Amino acid sequence: MSWNGLDDFLTRVSDRLDPPRGEAQLTEYGDMEFLTPEDLGLIRPAAVLIGVIPRKSGPTALLTLRPDTMATHAGQVAFPGGKIDPVDVDEVAAALREAEEEVGVRPSDVDVLGRGAPYVTGTRFRITPVVGLLPSDFEPTPDPTEVADVFETPLDFLMNIANHQVGRAVYRGKERQFYEMPHGGFRIWGVTAGIIRKLYHTVYDD
Repeated sequence: MSWNGLDDFLTRVSDRLDPPRGEAQLTEYGDMEFLTPEDLGLIRPAAVLIGVIPRKSGPTALLTLRPDTMATHAGQVAFPGGKIDPVDVDEVAAALREAEEEVGVRPSDVDVLGRGAPYVTGTRFRITPVVGLLPSDFEPTPDPTEVADVFETPLDFLMNIANHQVGRAVYRGKERQFYEMPHGGFRIWGVTAGIIRKLYHTVYDD
């Protein structure tokens, strides 16, 4: 389905994603085939914020570039987020806390719309994406110890299936397929692209 505007997207997100609070209904997915039974017992819960910004030039999604020094997914494009800590009451709280720490998103400024299907990664994280609407005048204040760069990608680009390129690679001895969405000099791929792809199908598949 082609892009049909921000209002339509926000309505579909509110209708089709799990609510911000309460029991989750969407089924987890991801890289479970690459995990051993031992791995599955060590899954760590995490959350990311898919921050949508209604810019005058068109809505965008807020993304970061992880520093090369990170222990996992170093140097990759990611949504603001991280592990769920004991101080977090749920996935939404974790996503908002991490977004504030990484790029200066004030939790009180975010209109949280819903939670997407959790993505289980080969690095043993169960990542719940949280979709939220940010102020149109939002300006990031990145923490250089947390992110190497912060940028925005047009939402209509990400929600256009024609831009979801397919790549293949060998991972842990098995061939796997992954998505990538290069734009503006950044390579959006792997887990982040997988989350975007799943969000697209959840929101637009009838």
